[in-house]
Parts: sequence; C-alpha cells; structure tokens
Amino acid sequence: MTHKILVVDDENTLRHFLRLNLQEQGYHVSEAANGETALRLVEHNVFDVALIDLHLSDMNGLEIVRHLRNTHPQTSVIILTAYATVDSAIEALRQGAHDYLTKPCDTSELLASVADGIARRTVAPPIRQNPAAELLEIQDLQLNRASRQVTRGGTVINLTPTEFDILAMLMTNPGQAIDAVTLVRMVRGYNAAETDARAIARVHVHRLRHKLEPDPANPRYVLTIAGGRYLINNE
Repeated sequence: MTHKILVVDDENTLRHFLRLNLQEQGYHVSEAANGETALRLVEHNVFDVALIDLHLSDMNGLEIVRHLRNTHPQTSVIILTAYATVDSAIEALRQGAHDYLTKPCDTSELLASVADGIARRTVAPPIRQNPAAELLEIQDLQLNRASRQVTRGGTVINLTPTEFDILAMLMTNPGQAIDAVTLVRMVRGYNAAETDARAIARVHVHRLRHKLEPDPANPRYVLTIAGGRYLINNE
C-alpha cells in the first residue's frame, strides 16, 4: 500500500525538498502552495499524513488543522514552523496535531515523524502505563499528568505529545533503563522492529533533550545506556 502525504507550504524550495525526500521512501506526495489549494485537495482525498506550514500566504495553517480534525481525524498532522512561531505550533498540537518540525527540516526527523504518524493511524490506542501519581518529581523536574505540563526549576518546558509521553514513561520508572522497542510500544502503542524503534526513539529523545537539558551534549536528566536504552537520572 502506498501511503499518501500532503505537503502544504508556500516556499517552493522547501516543498521540493520535502517531496523528493518523501518520494524516495515510496510515498505518494501531493503539494499545495496555499491554504485554498490544500482545502480543495483534502475535500477529494484522504491523506495518511499532512505536513502544514502555519504561515501561508492566504490563511493561517491552523485553519487547515481544524478542518482536518473535523473532516479527516484519522490524518496525522505535522506542523512546519520557523523558530519564531513555536508557540503557534504548541497551540496546533493542543488542537490535535501529531508533531511539529522546525525549518529547515532535518531529513531524519522528517522521515521518523512521518513514519510515526502513519503507524499511529493503523494501530490501537497506546497501551496505558500503570497508574501512578499525577505529579512526578525528579531532581528539579516536575511533570503533571493531569495538565500535561512539565517544568524545570519552575520554568515551563513546552513539549510535543510524544516528547511528554516519553518523559512521563521514564519518570514513572526512575533509574530503570528502557529499550527503544518497549519505549515506542508503551508510548505510541505499536510494535516496531528494533532498527525502526531505535531510529524513532533517537529522534524524539534528541529533541526532548534540546528542550529539557541545560547542556544537551552532556545530559543530566535523560541518559543513554548501552544497547540503545534510555533512563531518567534520579540521583
């Protein structure tokens, strides 16, 4: 089965880059340079994944996100954003977007996010973790399950849903090394081959560290253990 991807961005160079990289993976790619074209495409097609720029020439990308949530809720939405619009991307995630990528897009992050989005469409909801306290605290990190908010030393850290769930999983099991296959299964709800699971986990953990760690190159919270395993440092 060939998966269908919609790319919505008014930057011709970026659209071309995304299309080539996605087509190399065997995806069928449709392009839209503006919101009107995108809405017309989704009226006549069902896409597995939609990559949507927030700031289009004719409308805010959030309008397309809301339209997809109402008409094709099974489509995984990935937001494309510049660093200056991360707050808007967080709002899109709250409205149901699957993930967001900052421009210029890293190819490995792009492909991992798209593969993750496709997998989420075809599996049962994620396995729920064992019941635990709504408020988790390790070092100066605080994670609130109810509000889905994370703070470090009292400062709010904005995470994507996947990043939040990974951190919650690790903080629920402090000091315990969790392999990538288990992490992907528990957080995303599907079984991935070890190679795929490691690639997916590596990208999400990399991005989590860049938001969470004071020095991402020398992490003090989320540690990597031999064998592609991860743990939260509770010392």
